[in-house]
Amino acid sequence: MPVYEFARIKPRIAPTAFVHPEAVVIGASAIGERCFIGPGAVVRADFGPIQIGDDTSIQDQAVIHVSPGCRVIVGKEVIIAHHAVLHDVLLGDRCVIGMGALLLQHVVCEEDAFVAAGSVVLHGTRIPRGMLSAGNPARVVKAMTQEAMAAMASGVEQYKSLVQQYRMTMVRLD
Repeated sequence: MPVYEFARIKPRIAPTAFVHPEAVVIGASAIGERCFIGPGAVVRADFGPIQIGDDTSIQDQAVIHVSPGCRVIVGKEVIIAHHAVLHDVLLGDRCVIGMGALLLQHVVCEEDAFVAAGSVVLHGTRIPRGMLSAGNPARVVKAMTQEAMAAMASGVEQYKSLVQQYRMTMVRLD
């Protein structure tokens, strides 16, 4: 996998994490235990640090970046879906960021917040705990149901299992 030291700072990747060989991790990145970093994902911590909590899934083609003097913190048991883009954000535990969502600078998602697929969350927006935000620009539309929260928890468990499967069985065939 392409893992790069940058400005004499090496990424820290937990030994139980899975980073796909075609993902890119650069600089002051810290990836927690049992994390899944999918193919084509980019964790680019060149201007500042990126911290990804345990049991988090960063799916295919997602991009996480940080501006000079800023940071990104992704909590535990977070799902960042395919093609999402996050820039200078703070995500609490158990957040879900839908496919293709765009989170601009200084967005804060409190614990258990959801961002719907395709949403554009504008600079400085705060999404309260347990709420769903959707649209362009994204707005808080409703509280998450118990069923949605249970589905999210199931997704976290599926990706934790998938990390083990990838670590044990993935073989490149050329």
